[in-house]
Amino acid sequence: MNGREKKVRKLPIRRANKNGAMTKHHDHVSEEILIEILARLPLRSIRRFKSVCKTWKSVTETDYFRRLFVSLHKNSSSSWSLVVGTKASDLISLHRCETWDLPKSLACYIQSHITTGHLDYVASSNGLVFMDGYDTSFVGNPVLQQWVQIPSLPYPFVTLPFGLVTRVDDDGVVLGFKVVRIAGDKQKRQESLTMLCLCVYSSETGVWSKKRLDCSHYFTNWGLPMALNGTLFISPEDIDDPAAVSGTLIAHDFYGEESDLCRVIPLPDHDLDHNWYFKRALTTSAGSVIYIKTLAHNLLKVWTLTKNDDWKLLWEIRLPFITCDDDILYYAPLAMNPFDGSIVYLWSQQKHYLVSCNLQTHNFKILSEEEESTRHIDDGLEKCVVNQSTCEQLMNASFDPDSLDHCVYPLTLFHFVLPRWMESLPCPPQVEMMDTSSLLSYILVMEANRPEFKDTFGIRERLLRSRFFSTKRRE
Repeated sequence: MNGREKKVRKLPIRRANKNGAMTKHHDHVSEEILIEILARLPLRSIRRFKSVCKTWKSVTETDYFRRLFVSLHKNSSSSWSLVVGTKASDLISLHRCETWDLPKSLACYIQSHITTGHLDYVASSNGLVFMDGYDTSFVGNPVLQQWVQIPSLPYPFVTLPFGLVTRVDDDGVVLGFKVVRIAGDKQKRQESLTMLCLCVYSSETGVWSKKRLDCSHYFTNWGLPMALNGTLFISPEDIDDPAAVSGTLIAHDFYGEESDLCRVIPLPDHDLDHNWYFKRALTTSAGSVIYIKTLAHNLLKVWTLTKNDDWKLLWEIRLPFITCDDDILYYAPLAMNPFDGSIVYLWSQQKHYLVSCNLQTHNFKILSEEEESTRHIDDGLEKCVVNQSTCEQLMNASFDPDSLDHCVYPLTLFHFVLPRWMESLPCPPQVEMMDTSSLLSYILVMEANRPEFKDTFGIRERLLRSRFFSTKRRE
């Protein structure tokens, strides 16, 4: 071999003895083989193996191992949940996937924080969640059990939680996050202008900053903010004119835009004179904003938002499961599959079941009434868990088949999606990271010492309700 052959590093195999303790054996395995074996395991297993020994920890934390894992799992879904409300109830979830192999849905990882203290689920982005309470807030990765407390605002005015945006690399690893709170808004109807006063906290700097956004569009309220690629998207509403049908999308990139102007994006196919009967939803899939619309004559349309803020029509089809005694007007769109832009989820308002349909193959699955409250549905990728009762409560509150009031605003729900690789939570300067146990203990102590708060006029409750349930019927 002329002395130039590559030396293969041999690593000892660690095995458990009769008492369960890990001991070294004389059997060895090369580092290359170990990497190939570990990279084929789900992230939940890899996370446990990192604590076996320092060598295994260092092997699984290299850039090469990360790229290999992402490459081997590129055709499998990551864990995700479609979540609604401040209590983080999941409508649809996928957790038993090859990438993560979690034992429970993502919503279960954060609901303990909600029930323990007065915390509300505000938003999520690339596996991170934003939790807000009366006098404190947290950002964390509930699956990896890593949390940071967001410092109090240095400004003497009241704010409300608005959204969470993240910055990621090409592999989807979160490099930083920004917490956005809103301090106020001001409108000028005659000039068709709206100004938003925001406070933004950056994990890179660890400080708060004030930000004013000017929108060349008049609105007095907004739907649930939706985060994607560092940008917040909101559907504007006009409480002064409840009959006005929202036909725009407001967007601002908190990482890429130095301008204080919002982008105003007209929604496609918004000709009310041509077709008034429709239901719609805003969602995300495969890294893009998706707009779904069900119309008369059993027609379904799906658009994707391009980088130039133009809408590209992806699908315009008549659904295969609509029969002669049925009508698509009684089917309300919920969302698209976050990884496959050809799979749509719709709710039948008359028959009270969820439908998963692959628009490319025309394969569909109808969940008929069963005794179980939680059912499984095969969406063509993995087996998802559907929460029937939560779906029914939401859709009954959001849409009424006997009224046109509920087609005024697009339905927007949380997509809580884990990235395809696990990475530690970005920790801001001079902020100590805590695990879930420490977080819960801190919340309990804080609750015990917190003075009683009486929301006599229900101000906070009304504000939160307007943010998270803006699609509900207005009395």
